Amino acid sequence: MSVKCPKCQAENPDTQRFCGDCGTQLPVSEKIPVPTKTIEAPKEELTTGFTFAERYQIIEELGKGGMGRVYKAHDKKIKEKIALKLIKPEIAKDKKTIERFSNELRLARKIRHKNVCGMFDLGEEKGTHYITMEFIPGEDLRSSIRRFGQLPIGKSISIAKQICEGLAEAHRLGVVHRDLKSNNIMIDKEGNVRIMDFGIARSLEAKGITGAGVMIGTPEYMSPEQVDGKEVDQRSDIYSLGVILYEMVTGRVPFEGDTALSIAMKHKGEEPKDPREFNSQISEDLSRIILKSLEKEKVKRYQNAGELRSELENIEKGMPTTEVAASVEKPMTSKEVTVTFKKQWLWAPVLFVAVILIGIGILLLRREKPATPVKEQKMLVVLPFENLGLPEDEYFADGITEEITSRLASLQELGVISRSSANRYRKTEKTIREIGEELGVGYVLEGSVRWDRSPEGRGRVRITPQLIRVSDDTHLWSDRYDREIEDIFAVQSDIAEQVIRQLDITLLEPERQALKARPTDNLEAYQAYVRGIDYLWKPDETEEQFRLAIQMFERSIELDPNFALAFVGLSEALSYLSFLGYDLTEENISKAKAAADRVLELQPELSEGHKALGSYYYHCHHDYDRALEEFAIAEEGLPNDIRIQSYIGFIRRRQGNLEEAISYLKKAFELDPQAANLPYELGLTYSMLRRYQEAERYYDRSISLSPDQMVAYMNKAKNYQLQGSLEKARATLEEMPKKTDPVSIQDWNISWAWQEIYERNYQAALELLSSDLVGRYVGEKAYTAGFVYRFINKSEPARGSFDAARVLLEKAAKERPDDRWAHSDLGIAYAGLGRKEEAIREGKLGVELCPISKDAFFGPGHVYWLARIYVMVGEYEEALDQIEFLLSIPTYWLSAPLLRLNPMWDPLRKHPRFKQLLEKYSEKEE
Repeated sequence: MSVKCPKCQAENPDTQRFCGDCGTQLPVSEKIPVPTKTIEAPKEELTTGFTFAERYQIIEELGKGGMGRVYKAHDKKIKEKIALKLIKPEIAKDKKTIERFSNELRLARKIRHKNVCGMFDLGEEKGTHYITMEFIPGEDLRSSIRRFGQLPIGKSISIAKQICEGLAEAHRLGVVHRDLKSNNIMIDKEGNVRIMDFGIARSLEAKGITGAGVMIGTPEYMSPEQVDGKEVDQRSDIYSLGVILYEMVTGRVPFEGDTALSIAMKHKGEEPKDPREFNSQISEDLSRIILKSLEKEKVKRYQNAGELRSELENIEKGMPTTEVAASVEKPMTSKEVTVTFKKQWLWAPVLFVAVILIGIGILLLRREKPATPVKEQKMLVVLPFENLGLPEDEYFADGITEEITSRLASLQELGVISRSSANRYRKTEKTIREIGEELGVGYVLEGSVRWDRSPEGRGRVRITPQLIRVSDDTHLWSDRYDREIEDIFAVQSDIAEQVIRQLDITLLEPERQALKARPTDNLEAYQAYVRGIDYLWKPDETEEQFRLAIQMFERSIELDPNFALAFVGLSEALSYLSFLGYDLTEENISKAKAAADRVLELQPELSEGHKALGSYYYHCHHDYDRALEEFAIAEEGLPNDIRIQSYIGFIRRRQGNLEEAISYLKKAFELDPQAANLPYELGLTYSMLRRYQEAERYYDRSISLSPDQMVAYMNKAKNYQLQGSLEKARATLEEMPKKTDPVSIQDWNISWAWQEIYERNYQAALELLSSDLVGRYVGEKAYTAGFVYRFINKSEPARGSFDAARVLLEKAAKERPDDRWAHSDLGIAYAGLGRKEEAIREGKLGVELCPISKDAFFGPGHVYWLARIYVMVGEYEEALDQIEFLLSIPTYWLSAPLLRLNPMWDPLRKHPRFKQLLEKYSEKEE
């Protein structure tokens, strides 16, 4: 027996109290008692009509899984349908698990994307923990596959592309799913894909199928690294998506078995069958894409969702239009399928006319109704406030500028240019309009500061700010504040609030409270802190400046032991001291961690504290996962922080997520458009992707911002060499400015030496390599000279050069046993001396100390060094293995054209496999 909904007329089972489509209460059957009040519920199962937590009225059970049961419910507070998931008691009893849930959901809530189900909250009701999330009407993908078997190729690609889009956004925000499977993919009534359950799997911190406790991850979809309990990243989600794609086009998963363990072992050690064995309609290209997604080694898979989506798009472009069009139609129920195919021919003439009329109507509507404009983020720059007081008070005016900038930069609705770019306009002669155009901003805040100090360091402060609209040079607001120094924080807050009011920006309550925050009540502590900030962010990055910054922050903390921001500055300065190699002692690193921990003890929600902790994990330990977690939390309160954006970009690049790295680095460059290092880093990242034209564009931008630098010229020349364009590379090096400091001279010489080597001008290369050896090129220059002597068959000078390198590098490797470059370089020196076993041992050690799985940026360099060693000692097959691997992954260490040019590879040129690799990968180069 069924019951018809009085609102939408949908048919519902008579056991149901609320309509499954619209949530309206159904007419009551006499057989079913109606609950009239909230009653005590079982902890693991809820009944239809029951009100849980005095808020969620249960409509029906949607399913159950490893986490617990899931219900569709009506949220009486927001008057909408939601999905309610009850967590099993055996999982929820662990307090650490619940804490992790809370942290992960905080990250997952940041994902706002059309292809991702929104996560709402984690709650507890009388000992029962639960999660609420967006309710998605429709059918999960696994049910569709079971109902229809193999899905059409076009539809499968469309679904996979949408999954890629959702994953790309989640991965960009640092969230990895870890339990992606076909029943976690919902297809709504319009055919749109939604990924479910982000932020859940990681919270359980499982160690794969081999570990103890609850296993998280479904065996049929688990990546090999999940099975082993190893660290996972976005490439694990790529593997799971490969399984889903395989399942859609074949109707089966690649590996099946009687037990979870047997399936998991197949993921580790068994190659999947070609999906074309089960579906002859699958093209060779699609099969290749699926199998690449299912590679056992992460580095051989697609490195991010954007790469996979691009490949799927290329296949889609070559498909018949009818099949592509069919792929975007909404899914049909089995009843709709039956009725449609029986009656379709009767309606064909009517449908044809209707389509024509609808098309005409759409065209007319488009003419009459313009598209709704997208609201653009307002962009502002705070120029350095002019110091009208004593010259030694310049730091104080800068501190005022920094504080106002920081307060405005914490707002989600406002984009604020970084201090480093703003500082370039200190005492500038440029007009407001010129500044606005160069920085891409619509508004400029400028002003002046005068501190009339009393002998004891207090006195009065006069601040005169003015807000100007760039487009017409209109002064929207100005004021004059003449206050006692004790009122400085209130003045800074008031200036920020006035700017917000003039720009018509809506404040969230946490943002409003943050604007009014008073960092310390001790003015002397504040002055020391401002001096510390001034030292910390000077562009020189010398050891002296960091030591001075540390002194100022320690003085500030001595005066106010509860000054949280002073601990932030202290932690960041100590972390930088370690990262730049000035102080690698355990004492320094421990102090950096202690200072960051102290921030969060004082103010657990302070975004700057999470930023400092992220900086510690990144700079001191290269613990990228924990750094990303902290930066993601910090980013919520500091959306305009240039360092957070660039740090995440650098980490993503190290992890091999190059498209995501580009996204973050572009955001950083938008916020700091005068920073020459950011377009240089973007050029480097595009060069890794072998997208050489885009790389060149960013190198040129970096050079235009800082024409006297060398690094952008050097890498622009390398960019041309990778393409085989030696003439352009030479022209670039000829433009490179020459500096007189010893390290720059070595940079100059080594760059030019390799150019001459590629052009086989060996005598010119030797002249460049004969200069005094200093800095990091001491060993490299010596053995590079050895290479050149080998190329011209001068064995004794070659041996002398390699032995000179050996002496230097053995010492370096002994003093710094964890220095991966010392070992890789030492391997080259040993190879040049014919010490084969030692050479291979050192080369492999360099790779082990910097595996690509941990560092996709420098890791390939050590593989490249190992390939060189194998060639030098005559192990050609092993060398070709390394070369093939390097050509198959994104890297700027090697390309097919450069393989042709470099005489290092001359011993391989007659080898059939070498010729095949050149032919294969030359076609793929941009």
